[in-house]
Amino acid sequence: MSLTSRLAARTPEEAARRRFGLWAAASLVIFLPLWWMWGADGVAALLRPLVGAILGLFGLTGRIAVVEGGDWAIGTRLTQRGQAVDQLMEKENLRRLLLGFPLLAAFLIAPPRAPRPWRAVAISFVVLSVVFAISIAMTVWGGLAPMLNPDLAGAGMVITDRFDQAPLHPVAAQIVIVGRYVAQSIAPLLTALLLWAWLNPAGLQTLVAEIKD
Repeated sequence: MSLTSRLAARTPEEAARRRFGLWAAASLVIFLPLWWMWGADGVAALLRPLVGAILGLFGLTGRIAVVEGGDWAIGTRLTQRGQAVDQLMEKENLRRLLLGFPLLAAFLIAPPRAPRPWRAVAISFVVLSVVFAISIAMTVWGGLAPMLNPDLAGAGMVITDRFDQAPLHPVAAQIVIVGRYVAQSIAPLLTALLLWAWLNPAGLQTLVAEIKD
C-alpha cells in the first residue's frame, strides 16, 4: 500500500475531521502572531470601559490607568500608609487573558461551521469580553490576597508592607487565590471551547465521532 493510500481518509467522517483540524490549525498559525502583536491590544483598549464597570462589582474602584508600556494600573480601594494602592496588570498578562478570542475564531472558521455565523460571533464576543473582565478581577484580588493575609503567602514571597485595611478572611483569601489561577490558566480557553461546542453542534459532532471511533 502506498503512502498516499495510507494517508487518505477512509470514510467521509474521517475526511471531515481532517478538514476541520487542518482549517483550525492553519487559522491559529495565522491568527496567533497577529493577535499577540496587534489584535489583543486593540481589543483590550476597546473593552477597558466594560472591564472598569465589572471591576466595580468586585469591590474595586473601576479606575484603569494605562501606564508606560501599555500596562494597566487598576484602582483597588486599598491604602498603604494612607496612600491609595493600584494593582499593576502587565500588557502580556492582558494579552494572555484574551487568547480565547483567536482560539474561538479559528474553531468557528473551520468547517463544518456554525449555522448562524454572525449570531455566533456576536454571542462569542460578549461572553469572552465578560470572562476577560472577571478574569482580571480574579487576577487582581489573587495578587492582593497575600498582602491582605500574609499567612497565606508562599514560602518564597516576602511581604514587606501591609495594607491599612483588615486582613481578608482565610477562606475568602483562598478563594481568590484559586480564582486567580483559574482565570490565568483555564477560564479564557475553556470558555472558548465551551462556546464553540454550544454554537456549532455539527462541529462538535465531528470531533465527538473521532473520540468514539
